[in-house]
Amino acid sequence: MDCAAENELKVDVLVVGTEVAGAKAAIEAHAQGATVLAVTKGAMGRSGATVLAGAGVQAPIGHADPRDNEEVFFSDVVKGGAFLNNQKLVERLVNLAGSEVLKIEQWGAKLIKTRDGKFLQKQLPGSSYPRSLAAVGGSGGLQWRKALREEFKRQGIAPIEDFFVTKLLLSRGRAAGAVGVSLADGRIVVVRSKTTILATGGCGQLFRRTDTPSGATGDGMTLAFHAGAGLQDMEFHQFFPYHAYGPPGREHIAVGPLRYALHAKLYNSRGEEFLENYIPSNKGWGLRDPTSRAIFMENEAGRGSPSGGAYLSVAHLPHNMVRDTLKALAPYLLSKAEKLGIDLCREAFEIGPVVHYTLGGIRIDEGCETGVPGLMAVGESTGGIDGAERIDGGTAICWGLTTGHVAGKAAAERAKELDWLPVEREEAALERNRIETLYSRREGVKGCDIKEKVKDIMWEKCGLVRDRAGLEEGLKLIRRIKEDDVPRMSVPGQSRCFNVGLVDALEAENLVTLAELALSSALMREESRRAHYRRDFPVANNRHWLKNIVVRRVDGKYVFDAVTPVMHKMQPPDEAAPEQN
Repeated sequence: MDCAAENELKVDVLVVGTEVAGAKAAIEAHAQGATVLAVTKGAMGRSGATVLAGAGVQAPIGHADPRDNEEVFFSDVVKGGAFLNNQKLVERLVNLAGSEVLKIEQWGAKLIKTRDGKFLQKQLPGSSYPRSLAAVGGSGGLQWRKALREEFKRQGIAPIEDFFVTKLLLSRGRAAGAVGVSLADGRIVVVRSKTTILATGGCGQLFRRTDTPSGATGDGMTLAFHAGAGLQDMEFHQFFPYHAYGPPGREHIAVGPLRYALHAKLYNSRGEEFLENYIPSNKGWGLRDPTSRAIFMENEAGRGSPSGGAYLSVAHLPHNMVRDTLKALAPYLLSKAEKLGIDLCREAFEIGPVVHYTLGGIRIDEGCETGVPGLMAVGESTGGIDGAERIDGGTAICWGLTTGHVAGKAAAERAKELDWLPVEREEAALERNRIETLYSRREGVKGCDIKEKVKDIMWEKCGLVRDRAGLEEGLKLIRRIKEDDVPRMSVPGQSRCFNVGLVDALEAENLVTLAELALSSALMREESRRAHYRRDFPVANNRHWLKNIVVRRVDGKYVFDAVTPVMHKMQPPDEAAPEQN
């Protein structure tokens, strides 16, 4: 990495984001001999979604059942996504899953093995066979973080933390670098690069109730969008049903293991097991979104829990079985419950749905290319892998590792062939002026207030159950914020050292853009398909809506197109709609 000038850096490959997908991409690019700069707006391994990940990661290695393989994995993912997946992309990733997932163990992650030395694999909703490997200690996030950070150290990759990328730079139609803010001191820095990889994660912070980290504001999606790339499937956001609701202190307890490891039962306020009324074919064992929707509808019918959820209980199981299982697979859950005085064996948890994962994002092909030359994207910032729903059991980590592998190697190889392009100084100067204007404006609307407004609008108008009236009202409210509030955003405080107000303002603008796109896409899709449920169009419509909704920015306007997914291997039934569970 060269310092070409003051506040200017020059590298072969710029990776924006340092969690599982970005870290893997940086490692692969560095291994190919490229100079790599990996930047993150927080702290590597402590500020993104990876550290919050559950115990599982999917890999079709067939240790638990030899019938499982890449073809079965592919089929499960495509069926789970209701055929909106890019099948060429899915095929490439599932074929890489076994080798790339197991690399993380070589780098230091500890995975549970059986007595015969094989990996323990569990079967979770959406998988035909046991496929999910489990991390020792029950927290995959801690294991993945440890392994990736250790590999960074071994390879000598030094990430730049607290660096917020605010604009991608183009030259002759090709990505040529980025402008960012060093949050530690407020310096505005230009990074010149031959190739750029976006790995900034999802945009779960669009919604009031979410278990995503505070920085999940879709920064990479808006960077790519404004650079000319398409976004797709922005109406699809996965809801996770097993988030602790209720008194303070409980809301951060991950109670999913009660459901996945012990098949805990769900009850409404009348003590009735209700899930089979909504998902009868799964006998109470469904994917996340239909389960979340069932909880929502029980509350609409007046049968919900006090905080708007349901009750999750393992009281029907022998107590020693519960404790032994949790000690082996989720010891942190026992520890947290004991600190709060909760007896998991007797007391039901109040749980409910939260937004957990962004299914849409930057449109990529099977090479992780965005369509903007020199610009690639990986992980949760992308669309096209999961389609309309993500199957359970750690596919997100699998996709991060595999897309990181594909993009990192390709970006490094491409960089060897490319010459440096001149950076448009005027473009960089305009971005510098925009940030300086935010710094200097002392009166106006705070970014944090805009973010709070967006969260409420999206949860109420674009949540688990949608309809035309609600979506139109939500779109009207978001556009009013875009027109009236965003131009008046201010940054409180004089300090340029970790100015939270600046981060709020930059994130707020991104969230407003993505909220408008999500609402518009949801309004356009007049059907229900997996994570997207329209009360006024309650069934799937393959004849008209077996389509990806793709939006691009053309001459300052948003252009939406309905595009047929890549389906080169599997076709849905001719007339039958995909099941909603």
